[in-house]
Amino acid sequence: MTIKILTWVTGRVPSGLLLGRLLGLILGPLVTPWAFALSGGQPDSAQQHPEVVTLRGAGMAGCSAVKIGTHTLLTAAHCVVDAGSGELWPAFQPGGSVRLNNAYRQETEADALTVVIADTRLPEAYQQGLAKFVEYRRQRLAELSEGASALPAVTLERGLRMRHHFAARHPDVALLRLRTATPSIPARAVDFTPLRAGAEVELVGFGCAALGRSSTGSNPGSNPGFPAVRRSGWSIVIRVDAVNFYTQAGQLSAQAPSLCPGDSGGPVLHQGRVVGVHSVVYGLNARHGARSNMAVNLAPLADWTAWP
Repeated sequence: MTIKILTWVTGRVPSGLLLGRLLGLILGPLVTPWAFALSGGQPDSAQQHPEVVTLRGAGMAGCSAVKIGTHTLLTAAHCVVDAGSGELWPAFQPGGSVRLNNAYRQETEADALTVVIADTRLPEAYQQGLAKFVEYRRQRLAELSEGASALPAVTLERGLRMRHHFAARHPDVALLRLRTATPSIPARAVDFTPLRAGAEVELVGFGCAALGRSSTGSNPGSNPGFPAVRRSGWSIVIRVDAVNFYTQAGQLSAQAPSLCPGDSGGPVLHQGRVVGVHSVVYGLNARHGARSNMAVNLAPLADWTAWP
């Protein structure tokens, strides 16, 4: 979806667009703060985190995802949903197709595996919040488009995008069930044990690709989204709530990674198991990254992840 603001692991900055205010949303700055690419994290090798993949489909910007079962992936909800309509992008509806690639460095889509979606599941709380946001957005656009001083439609659309407050209240995570087998991609176990502040976690993702440039850095726009490099970095949990947990980013610790475009949907690992999914970042700074990274807390979602 077009909401993918942060994603992360590669330790850089916001990934895409994620989240808006559910109630009381007002027109905000039109410059997306997650446009800055920040540093952090280390490049992976072919042996590290092969369960973490790039996820691409029609209508969406590239995200990260993690395989957690034979036919199951976890990613960010804002990667699969059209925030304007509140509906899943066609690629994520039953019968739709997306492309997966777990190569640690990707120059093109030549090695991507096309898989067919059997079903996409969003937490009920996220669906309810998104429905309210879509209705609020519809009403505000109607109100603001009236009168002689009305702003251009494009300006209004930008101002009413979802912001990070939405993700703070609603779990920004999606569960994808595939019809297509992916034996070449291993699965990583999920741990639903509640995290505590102070826990050390590892962030993984494909953020901060050289968007709009070829692998040589020339001819802007010829090879959008590439190269994509899987990166990982270690951080410390700052606090945990019923929806998310927050980790130190570049502004709080020079060694900590900050989420970057393309990281959304990637996993947070604790003792080698998946405990969270990258969502958004707070307090971006072009020199020192974000203050903190937000990840969906999977501990309360054990029942939700079990398919009926």
